[in-house]
Amino acid sequence: MSSEISVRDQIFSTYGSLYDAEKKVADYLISHPAEAIEMSVSELAKHCEASQATIVRFCKKIGCKGFHQLKIKMAGEQRQQEEQVISNEINLDHMEQSLNNILGSKLEELKATYSNFDPKELREIIDLILQADMIEFAAMGNTIPIALDGTYKFNQLGLKAVSSTIWESQEAFSRLLREKDIMFAISASGASKHLLNMVEIAKENKAVTVAVTNQAKSPLAEACDYVLLTATREHIFHDQVSFTRMAAMSVIDCLFLFLFSTKWDSFKNVAEHEQSVAEEKM
Repeated sequence: MSSEISVRDQIFSTYGSLYDAEKKVADYLISHPAEAIEMSVSELAKHCEASQATIVRFCKKIGCKGFHQLKIKMAGEQRQQEEQVISNEINLDHMEQSLNNILGSKLEELKATYSNFDPKELREIIDLILQADMIEFAAMGNTIPIALDGTYKFNQLGLKAVSSTIWESQEAFSRLLREKDIMFAISASGASKHLLNMVEIAKENKAVTVAVTNQAKSPLAEACDYVLLTATREHIFHDQVSFTRMAAMSVIDCLFLFLFSTKWDSFKNVAEHEQSVAEEKM
Protein backbone atom coordinates (compact mmCIF):
# COMPACT_ATOMS: atom_id res chain seq x y z
CA MET A 1 0.00 0.00 0.00
CA SER A 2 1.05 3.59 -0.57
CA SER A 3 0.50 4.31 3.11
CA GLU A 4 -0.25 2.23 6.18
CA ILE A 5 -3.95 1.51 6.54
CA SER A 6 -5.44 3.43 9.46
CA VAL A 7 -6.99 1.76 12.49
CA ARG A 8 -10.37 3.13 11.43
CA ASP A 9 -10.05 1.59 7.96
CA GLN A 10 -8.85 -1.71 9.42
CA ILE A 11 -11.93 -1.83 11.64
CA PHE A 12 -14.33 -1.17 8.78
CA SER A 13 -12.51 -3.61 6.52
CA THR A 14 -12.72 -6.50 8.99
CA TYR A 15 -16.07 -5.59 10.60
CA GLY A 16 -18.06 -8.24 8.74
CA SER A 17 -15.80 -11.03 9.99
CA LEU A 18 -15.90 -10.02 13.66
CA TYR A 19 -17.81 -11.92 16.35
CA ASP A 20 -20.63 -10.06 18.12
CA ALA A 21 -18.49 -9.37 21.20
CA GLU A 22 -15.70 -8.02 18.98
CA LYS A 23 -18.19 -5.80 17.13
CA LYS A 24 -19.04 -4.17 20.46
CA VAL A 25 -15.37 -3.24 20.81
CA ALA A 26 -15.26 -1.98 17.22
CA ASP A 27 -18.42 0.10 17.68
CA TYR A 28 -17.06 1.70 20.84
CA LEU A 29 -13.71 2.55 19.26
CA ILE A 30 -15.41 4.10 16.24
CA SER A 31 -17.79 6.17 18.37
CA HIS A 32 -15.42 7.06 21.25
CA PRO A 33 -11.84 7.06 19.92
CA ALA A 34 -10.58 9.86 22.20
CA GLU A 35 -11.98 8.21 25.34
CA ALA A 36 -10.62 4.78 24.39
CA ILE A 37 -7.08 6.15 24.05
CA GLU A 38 -7.12 7.11 27.74
CA MET A 39 -8.39 3.73 28.95
CA SER A 40 -6.70 0.59 30.17
CA VAL A 41 -7.67 -2.71 28.62
CA SER A 42 -9.77 -3.55 31.69
CA GLU A 43 -11.59 -0.21 31.50
CA LEU A 44 -12.35 -0.69 27.82
CA ALA A 45 -13.60 -4.22 28.52
CA LYS A 46 -16.00 -2.82 31.11
CA HIS A 47 -17.37 -0.16 28.75
CA CYS A 48 -17.80 -2.67 25.92
CA GLU A 49 -19.23 -5.41 28.13
CA ALA A 50 -16.57 -7.71 26.73
CA SER A 51 -13.70 -9.71 28.17
CA GLN A 52 -10.08 -8.58 28.06
CA ALA A 53 -9.33 -11.63 25.94
CA THR A 54 -11.90 -10.43 23.39
CA ILE A 55 -10.19 -7.05 23.17
CA VAL A 56 -6.77 -8.64 22.64
CA ARG A 57 -8.23 -10.93 19.97
CA PHE A 58 -9.89 -7.94 18.29
CA CYS A 59 -6.61 -5.99 18.28
CA LYS A 60 -4.82 -8.85 16.53
CA LYS A 61 -7.58 -9.12 13.93
CA ILE A 62 -7.00 -5.51 12.88
CA GLY A 63 -3.23 -5.89 12.73
CA CYS A 64 -2.08 -4.77 16.20
CA LYS A 65 -0.11 -6.89 18.68
CA GLY A 66 -2.25 -5.69 21.58
CA PHE A 67 -4.28 -2.84 23.02
CA HIS A 68 -1.20 -0.75 23.83
CA GLN A 69 -0.08 -0.68 20.21
CA LEU A 70 -3.65 0.04 19.13
CA LYS A 71 -3.81 3.09 21.42
CA ILE A 72 -0.49 4.41 20.11
CA LYS A 73 -1.68 4.15 16.52
CA MET A 74 -5.04 5.74 17.29
CA ALA A 75 -3.40 8.62 19.15
CA GLY A 76 -1.04 9.30 16.24
CA GLU A 77 -3.86 9.23 13.71
CA GLN A 78 -6.04 11.47 15.86
CA ARG A 79 -3.33 14.15 15.92
CA GLN A 80 -3.23 14.11 12.13
CA GLN A 81 -6.97 14.49 11.62
CA GLU A 82 -8.62 17.82 11.21
CA GLU A 83 -11.51 18.46 13.55
CA GLN A 84 -14.82 17.67 11.91
CA VAL A 85 -18.30 18.35 13.24
CA ILE A 86 -19.77 15.10 11.96
CA SER A 87 -21.92 12.56 13.77
CA ASN A 88 -23.80 9.39 12.81
CA GLU A 89 -27.21 11.02 13.08
CA ILE A 90 -29.62 11.03 10.12
CA ASN A 91 -32.79 12.81 11.12
CA LEU A 92 -35.41 14.54 8.96
CA ASP A 93 -35.91 17.10 11.71
CA HIS A 94 -32.23 18.06 11.48
CA MET A 95 -31.86 17.99 7.71
CA GLU A 96 -28.86 20.32 7.32
CA GLN A 97 -26.71 18.52 9.89
CA SER A 98 -27.79 15.13 8.53
CA LEU A 99 -26.69 16.16 5.03
CA ASN A 100 -23.33 17.24 6.44
CA ASN A 101 -23.01 13.90 8.22
CA ILE A 102 -23.71 11.94 5.02
CA LEU A 103 -21.39 14.13 2.95
CA GLY A 104 -18.61 13.81 5.52
CA SER A 105 -19.00 10.04 5.52
CA LYS A 106 -18.91 9.82 1.71
CA LEU A 107 -15.87 12.09 1.44
CA GLU A 108 -14.07 9.99 4.02
CA GLU A 109 -14.92 6.83 2.06
CA LEU A 110 -13.42 8.21 -1.14
CA LYS A 111 -10.31 9.59 0.56
CA ALA A 112 -9.69 6.31 2.36
CA THR A 113 -10.26 4.28 -0.83
CA TYR A 114 -7.74 6.32 -2.80
CA SER A 115 -5.21 6.21 0.03
CA ASN A 116 -5.41 2.40 -0.19
CA PHE A 117 -4.07 2.38 -3.75
CA ASP A 118 -0.53 1.18 -4.31
CA PRO A 119 0.70 3.27 -7.29
CA LYS A 120 3.00 0.50 -8.51
CA GLU A 121 0.24 -2.14 -8.47
CA LEU A 122 -2.27 0.26 -10.01
CA ARG A 123 0.15 0.92 -12.88
CA GLU A 124 0.59 -2.84 -13.36
CA ILE A 125 -3.20 -3.33 -13.52
CA ILE A 126 -3.57 -0.54 -16.10
CA ASP A 127 -0.79 -2.04 -18.24
CA LEU A 128 -2.48 -5.44 -18.04
CA ILE A 129 -5.81 -3.93 -19.12
CA LEU A 130 -4.17 -2.38 -22.17
CA GLN A 131 -2.65 -5.75 -23.13
CA ALA A 132 -5.84 -7.77 -22.60
CA ASP A 133 -7.91 -9.16 -25.45
CA MET A 134 -10.96 -9.44 -23.21
CA ILE A 135 -11.89 -7.90 -19.85
CA GLU A 136 -14.66 -9.34 -17.71
CA PHE A 137 -16.45 -7.52 -14.89
CA ALA A 138 -18.06 -10.09 -12.60
CA ALA A 139 -20.37 -9.30 -9.68
CA MET A 140 -23.36 -10.56 -7.71
CA GLY A 141 -26.40 -8.81 -6.24
CA ASN A 142 -26.19 -5.06 -5.64
CA THR A 143 -22.68 -4.82 -7.08
CA ILE A 144 -23.86 -5.79 -10.58
CA PRO A 145 -24.46 -2.11 -11.54
CA ILE A 146 -20.76 -1.47 -10.87
CA ALA A 147 -19.80 -4.28 -13.25
CA LEU A 148 -22.15 -2.91 -15.92
CA ASP A 149 -20.71 0.57 -15.45
CA GLY A 150 -17.17 -0.77 -15.85
CA THR A 151 -18.14 -2.59 -19.02
CA TYR A 152 -19.81 0.49 -20.48
CA LYS A 153 -16.86 2.78 -19.71
CA PHE A 154 -14.23 0.36 -21.01
CA ASN A 155 -16.22 -0.24 -24.21
CA GLN A 156 -16.32 3.54 -24.70
CA LEU A 157 -12.51 3.47 -24.74
CA GLY A 158 -12.48 0.79 -27.43
CA LEU A 159 -11.64 -2.03 -25.03
CA LYS A 160 -13.43 -5.38 -25.32
CA ALA A 161 -15.24 -5.69 -21.99
CA VAL A 162 -18.11 -7.98 -21.01
CA SER A 163 -20.49 -8.47 -18.08
CA SER A 164 -24.00 -9.75 -17.45
CA THR A 165 -26.80 -9.51 -14.92
CA ILE A 166 -27.05 -13.33 -15.06
CA TRP A 167 -24.40 -15.25 -13.11
CA GLU A 168 -24.52 -18.22 -15.50
CA SER A 169 -23.56 -15.88 -18.34
CA GLN A 170 -20.79 -14.39 -16.24
CA GLU A 171 -19.42 -17.86 -15.61
CA ALA A 172 -19.58 -18.61 -19.34
CA PHE A 173 -17.54 -15.45 -20.01
CA SER A 174 -14.95 -16.54 -17.44
CA ARG A 175 -14.47 -19.78 -19.39
CA LEU A 176 -13.62 -17.72 -22.48
CA LEU A 177 -10.82 -15.83 -20.75
CA ARG A 178 -7.28 -16.72 -21.76
CA GLU A 179 -3.73 -15.72 -20.87
CA LYS A 180 -3.31 -11.91 -20.80
CA ASP A 181 -7.08 -11.45 -20.33
CA ILE A 182 -8.29 -9.93 -17.06
CA MET A 183 -11.23 -10.34 -14.70
CA PHE A 184 -12.45 -7.77 -12.19
CA ALA A 185 -14.36 -9.55 -9.42
CA ILE A 186 -16.46 -7.06 -7.45
CA SER A 187 -17.88 -8.10 -4.07
CA ALA A 188 -18.78 -6.50 -0.78
CA SER A 189 -18.06 -9.49 1.42
CA GLY A 190 -15.55 -11.15 -0.85
CA ALA A 191 -17.23 -14.44 -0.01
CA SER A 192 -19.60 -15.12 -2.92
CA LYS A 193 -19.32 -18.77 -3.94
CA HIS A 194 -20.30 -18.06 -7.55
CA LEU A 195 -17.74 -15.27 -7.83
CA LEU A 196 -14.98 -17.36 -6.25
CA ASN A 197 -15.75 -20.15 -8.70
CA MET A 198 -15.44 -17.72 -11.62
CA VAL A 199 -12.10 -16.50 -10.31
CA GLU A 200 -10.82 -20.07 -10.11
CA ILE A 201 -11.95 -20.72 -13.70
CA ALA A 202 -10.23 -17.53 -14.88
CA LYS A 203 -7.01 -18.47 -13.08
CA GLU A 204 -7.09 -21.97 -14.55
CA ASN A 205 -7.18 -20.26 -17.95
CA LYS A 206 -4.16 -18.13 -16.88
CA ALA A 207 -6.13 -14.88 -16.87
CA VAL A 208 -5.26 -12.12 -14.39
CA THR A 209 -7.76 -11.58 -11.57
CA VAL A 210 -8.42 -8.34 -9.67
CA ALA A 211 -10.65 -8.15 -6.59
CA VAL A 212 -12.58 -4.96 -5.82
CA THR A 213 -13.74 -5.41 -2.25
CA ASN A 214 -13.86 -3.77 1.17
CA GLN A 215 -12.82 -7.00 2.93
CA ALA A 216 -9.03 -7.18 2.87
CA LYS A 217 -8.86 -10.68 4.37
CA SER A 218 -11.75 -12.21 2.44
CA PRO A 219 -11.52 -15.42 0.39
CA LEU A 220 -11.86 -13.34 -2.79
CA ALA A 221 -9.01 -11.01 -1.85
CA GLU A 222 -6.78 -13.99 -1.05
CA ALA A 223 -7.69 -15.76 -4.31
CA CYS A 224 -7.06 -12.84 -6.71
CA ASP A 225 -3.74 -11.67 -8.11
CA TYR A 226 -4.46 -8.03 -7.23
CA VAL A 227 -6.74 -6.33 -4.72
CA LEU A 228 -8.25 -2.85 -5.01
CA LEU A 229 -9.49 -2.26 -1.48
CA THR A 230 -12.48 0.03 -1.08
CA ALA A 231 -13.40 1.81 2.14
CA THR A 232 -16.87 1.91 3.68
CA ARG A 233 -18.37 4.18 6.30
CA GLU A 234 -21.99 3.03 6.19
CA HIS A 235 -21.56 1.03 9.41
CA ILE A 236 -21.61 4.45 11.05
CA PHE A 237 -25.27 4.85 10.13
CA HIS A 238 -26.43 1.23 10.24
CA ASP A 239 -24.46 -1.81 11.30
CA GLN A 240 -26.25 -4.09 8.83
CA VAL A 241 -25.11 -2.09 5.79
CA SER A 242 -21.66 -3.24 4.79
CA PHE A 243 -21.01 -1.91 1.30
CA THR A 244 -21.37 1.38 -0.50
CA ARG A 245 -21.29 1.42 -4.27
CA MET A 246 -19.79 4.92 -4.38
CA ALA A 247 -16.28 3.80 -3.43
CA ALA A 248 -16.28 0.90 -5.90
CA MET A 249 -17.70 3.15 -8.63
CA SER A 250 -14.84 5.57 -7.94
CA VAL A 251 -12.37 2.73 -8.55
CA ILE A 252 -13.91 2.23 -12.00
CA ASP A 253 -13.77 5.98 -12.68
CA CYS A 254 -10.13 6.07 -11.62
CA LEU A 255 -9.19 3.27 -14.01
CA PHE A 256 -11.23 4.87 -16.80
CA LEU A 257 -9.48 8.23 -16.46
CA PHE A 258 -6.00 6.69 -16.38
CA LEU A 259 -6.82 4.58 -19.43
CA PHE A 260 -8.33 7.57 -21.23
CA SER A 261 -5.13 9.55 -20.68
CA THR A 262 -2.92 6.63 -21.79
CA LYS A 263 -4.67 4.81 -24.67
CA TRP A 264 -3.79 6.69 -27.86
CA ASP A 265 -7.19 6.27 -29.56
CA SER A 266 -9.34 6.85 -26.47
CA PHE A 267 -10.47 10.34 -27.43
CA LYS A 268 -11.52 9.20 -30.89
CA ASN A 269 -13.45 6.21 -29.52
CA VAL A 270 -15.22 8.20 -26.81
CA ALA A 271 -16.05 11.02 -29.24
CA GLU A 272 -17.58 8.60 -31.74
CA HIS A 273 -19.59 6.94 -28.98
CA GLU A 274 -20.85 10.28 -27.65
CA GLN A 275 -21.83 11.34 -31.18
CA SER A 276 -23.89 8.18 -31.71
CA VAL A 277 -25.62 8.74 -28.37
CA ALA A 278 -26.25 12.41 -29.16
CA GLU A 279 -28.19 11.46 -32.28
CA GLU A 280 -30.79 9.78 -30.06
CA LYS A 281 -31.36 12.90 -27.94
CA MET A 282 -34.00 15.57 -28.55
